[in-house]
Amino acid sequence: MGERGAAVVEFVVVFLALLVPLVYAVAVVADVQRALLATSSAAREVGRVYVTAADRGGARGRVERAYAEVLGNYGLRSGGGRDRLEVTAECPASAPAACAGGFGPGAEVRVVVTYRVAVARLPFLGAVAGPSVTVGATHRTRADRFRGFRT
Repeated sequence: MGERGAAVVEFVVVFLALLVPLVYAVAVVADVQRALLATSSAAREVGRVYVTAADRGGARGRVERAYAEVLGNYGLRSGGGRDRLEVTAECPASAPAACAGGFGPGAEVRVVVTYRVAVARLPFLGAVAGPSVTVGATHRTRADRFRGFRT
């Protein structure tokens, strides 16, 4: 008689002990997946924006705006020390003579985007300092050989 209702209490305790870590793991995996999608989209968009720029001066500004906007669309902030954008452009030997300094027809652009996702989180406070998972994406593209550019 003294143990009446003990099964319900034990079920609730075990259920919560299993449910809380599971929900935490799902939330971390969702954050990592969001960062993967964001870095992939940002790398692709930055490459596209760079090769479609009209001139070298405007290319860098367009790249920064596109990068921040794509990350923002996924709920991530650029410039907080958790992200890194690397754009390298060069003119291969087969590029037309108008390609100079990594800008112009035939230029090859390599974009690398990385983002650190915090794994340690506290309820109602969000991410705290601690372990993190770094995700990233690389995109390569080439400027159209027959497109006109101003250098």
